[in-house]
Formats: sequence, structure tokens, C-alpha cells
Amino acid sequence: MIRRPSLNVWLEQTGAIEALLLDIDGVLLSTRRRLPGSRALVKLLDAGGRPFLLITNDGNHSIEEKAGRLQAAGLPVGQDQIVSCGHAIAPLVQSSGMRGQLFFAMGDTGNPCYAGAAGLEVTRDLQRLNQCAGVIIGEENYPWEPVINAVTNYFIDRPQAPLIIPNPDHFYPGPELKIHIAAGGIGRFIQQILKAYGITISPTYLGKPYAPVFRLAHDKLIKRAGRAIASDKILMVGDNLSADIAGGRAMGYRTALLLTGVTSPASLENAGPDELPDMVFDRL
Repeated sequence: MIRRPSLNVWLEQTGAIEALLLDIDGVLLSTRRRLPGSRALVKLLDAGGRPFLLITNDGNHSIEEKAGRLQAAGLPVGQDQIVSCGHAIAPLVQSSGMRGQLFFAMGDTGNPCYAGAAGLEVTRDLQRLNQCAGVIIGEENYPWEPVINAVTNYFIDRPQAPLIIPNPDHFYPGPELKIHIAAGGIGRFIQQILKAYGITISPTYLGKPYAPVFRLAHDKLIKRAGRAIASDKILMVGDNLSADIAGGRAMGYRTALLLTGVTSPASLENAGPDELPDMVFDRL
């Protein structure tokens, strides 16, 4: 593990990396404001002809909304350059034959809704929960107590029904609170309650560090490049050890940790073997 001051400077000097995957929050943005060096990084990659994509565990915004936030922060990135955990639901729907089925959504699932765009019918009406083929956990803006209770009881009766969790994170930073509890945290809470009751369920996670979002991003990155790129020539840049670094390592990518987000030097010292980045950068 090598520590360097600036990612941008290193990228200008190296030819070892042919393509990049970049996390958004904690790397390019912090509470909707662009981080120092983020615009220079985008311009550097565009000028150098190295294909790149932004990969995010934001499970309650569409790629259209995410692109709007980036552009409002002064970053010239289009929606075709973003891959989100929510949009990794489309291959799942296609491969599992779920198209047209009714799913209950806990919280926001983007505008436009990525689950609807993937071919599912979506409801947030608790009165229709028992008619649903499964449940998707979005983020925010729903009454936790009645919804979590209802969904928990739903899985007591239907333990084999799919529970889809686009964002596997336990929490994410919030502008007003230190953290917001994320979809992954809610899903694991429901799973633990059911386990205590004697019911076992197996959620499907779509986002980092799980493979679905990385497979989607990898295929899209290769299409943008117009050629095959060896995995060890792709750099995954993120601020989260368990999501960005572990997920990138599992794909065979080189990994770079930025100390501009949720990981501190102290927490880096306690990283597990699967979470150790190849390089650490203090800033962009």
C-alpha cells in the first residue's frame, strides 16, 4: 500500500491505468458541493482519452437526478457516465423473469423510478403489500415503524419472496445529521428480527461491494472504450473501504482510497485484508 498526496498528479504521470471507476460522494462531492480537484480530475480524464464512469450506492436518486446534482456543482458529467446500485436491478429483473410483477417499495427509488424503468410495477400502499411478489428497500421519506413492521410480517408468511436492497451500506453521511441509516442497515435489521423469530431470508444486494453493480459498470466501461481492458488496468477510486475497495479488489481492479470521505487514517489501520487499497491519496 503506497500513500501519495494527490491522485490528479499521479494520474498525469502514469500510463499504467487505462480506465477508471470513480465513486461520487466522498470523492467528487461532499453534501452536494464538489470537492477540491474534482473538476480538474474530470477534465484531465476527458483530455487524456481515458474512459471513466461514476459508480454510486445512492439508492434513492435516478441517474438523471444524480447527473443534475453533479452539473449543479460544476462538474460536466452526463447521465450516461453514471452507474447506480438502483439501475443494477434491470439485469436482475430480466434474468429472473420478474418483469410486470408488483413490488412494494420502502422509501424513494428515484425519479424516474429505476424499478419501474426495469419493468416492475411498484406500490408504496401498505394495503397492497400482501399482493406483492417482493419488496425493494429504497431510502428516506417513509414512516419506518408501520412499514418495517408490515414488511417483517410479510416475510414471516413469505420467507422465499425476494427482498431487493440496492444500497447495501449501513449508513451514509447526511448534511444535518452525522449519518443517515441506509437501506442496507434497514434490511439487515429486518433480517435479524426474522432470524430471532426463526425465519431465514436471503436478501439480494445490488450495490458495492456486491457484484451486480460492478458487472453493469464493467460492461458499460468496455463499451465506452470500444475494446477489452484488462482488469488490472482499471482503477477503482473510492472513499469507503468495505464498499469501494473490497468491491474493486473482488473484481481484480487496482484500487485507490481517497481520504476525503468516510475513511480516516485511523480506520485505515484497522482495515481487513480484503479492504486494503493498492494506493492511498490524501486528496484529488
